[in-house]
Amino acid sequence: MIDLAQKNNKTNFERYICSGNISKDTNIYLDLKGTIAFRNNDLELAQKTFASMPKDFWKKTYEFKNYLNENPFFPKALNYGTVNRKFNYDFNKSNFVNEMIQLRDSKTASDYLKLANAYFNVSSYGNSWMMTSYEQSAGSYNDYIYGDSVENQKKYSLGNYYYLTLAKKYYQNALQLSKNKEQKAVCSLMLFECDYYNFTSMGYSNRIPAKFEPGKEIYDFNSIYSDTKVFKKYNCFLLDQFIN
Repeated sequence: MIDLAQKNNKTNFERYICSGNISKDTNIYLDLKGTIAFRNNDLELAQKTFASMPKDFWKKTYEFKNYLNENPFFPKALNYGTVNRKFNYDFNKSNFVNEMIQLRDSKTASDYLKLANAYFNVSSYGNSWMMTSYEQSAGSYNDYIYGDSVENQKKYSLGNYYYLTLAKKYYQNALQLSKNKEQKAVCSLMLFECDYYNFTSMGYSNRIPAKFEPGKEIYDFNSIYSDTKVFKKYNCFLLDQFIN
């Protein structure tokens, strides 16, 4: 579509199919190309594509500025109920993906934890889900004006969009590598969050279990890490209902 829109010597048929059907703003198609690459977990292609676009595209186009407006490296699950929650993050897709690549390649516990937070946030449950899908509702224009389906969304980022597969992978990596008890507490709590959101997403498939079965991480959070600052900040009496 980009090549066709930019072609100077269009044939009569090409002019016909372009008339009223293809946007003159090819950045729309570049954003779609980068988004598809991001869904395929091809971060390098996504970053290269987004970097070729105007830096203010996501501030001036469609609904991006209304949803890509929070820190993508702090998980939304821990931001609920925050007093004076900020929605003024300067979000640039190219910069964001570039940082994800650097975090992935550094292979340290701290960077894996930050990367896991990013993957949590680009899921359907995070604050930056518009990195992956333009619309959360399956009943409207899921991919801007290009259409999509829940069946396709299940496959985004190796299942991360609905099932948090990559977020969980990097939380586990961070938990195993970390020697910091506070970090381990965060990883354990977020692994529980991933398991719970994964359980709620079973409604998108035919495999609906009878009840939620938490992993050992939430037991560790309430025992091994009960003396941490993380536990004191995020512990909730409602967690007992998932354990007992």
